[in-house]
Amino acid sequence: MRPPLIGITTGYEQHDESVALLPERYLRAVERAGGVPVTLAPLKEERLVRHYAEMLDGLIVSGGKDIPPSLYGEEPVAQTDPLPEERPLFEMALVRLFRELDKPVLGICYGCQLLNVAFGGTLIQDIPSQVGSAVKHRRLSANEPHARHVIWIQEGSLLHEILCRREVEVVSSHHQAVGRAADRLRVTAAAPDGVVEAVELEDARFLLGVQWHPEMDPEAEATGRLMCAFIQAATASR
Repeated sequence: MRPPLIGITTGYEQHDESVALLPERYLRAVERAGGVPVTLAPLKEERLVRHYAEMLDGLIVSGGKDIPPSLYGEEPVAQTDPLPEERPLFEMALVRLFRELDKPVLGICYGCQLLNVAFGGTLIQDIPSQVGSAVKHRRLSANEPHARHVIWIQEGSLLHEILCRREVEVVSSHHQAVGRAADRLRVTAAAPDGVVEAVELEDARFLLGVQWHPEMDPEAEATGRLMCAFIQAATASR
């Protein structure tokens, strides 16, 4: 049996010309768990987006900058640095198609937020100014290590079933987070300050968003369990 094909979304950065970029650590995380990674640059044509959804066995919505607040009905605050709409619109269409086909989706950091917006939720645009948390959710400069903090996981959730723990230390790198959770999503993990750390769709095979970066912590037991569970779900979806 062939290993599952896992699409990983990315966006463009503008230099002399547009280049699609994706950190290598996402590819390695999929490979280690037994999947074949496929990089997905944004498409506009609906039939081609559907072709992605039909061809692939699983989807990872990777990290990125900020989702335009217009997509969840808000004006941007000063600290928001939104992406062009092309990427999140493509990803939301793809997520909804994967849901329609009941194929597994894993959202990471920005990807967790994207899942919430795709199903009608809103975001906290800037944790330091809008929440005032004592928990360090991202490092202050590239010269220091990435932030780490614990999260608390709800019993009975898919995430708890996968990790088999109520408390896990994670690598964190974000200034936005889920605000009002979409009606169809259940919040299943939080940081000590109440910031949402995971959401999942209860009636889906596997539709899970995590606010932290498992791919930045490749040796962690929680990373191995999460990625293997996702790949197993993708294999079963064929």
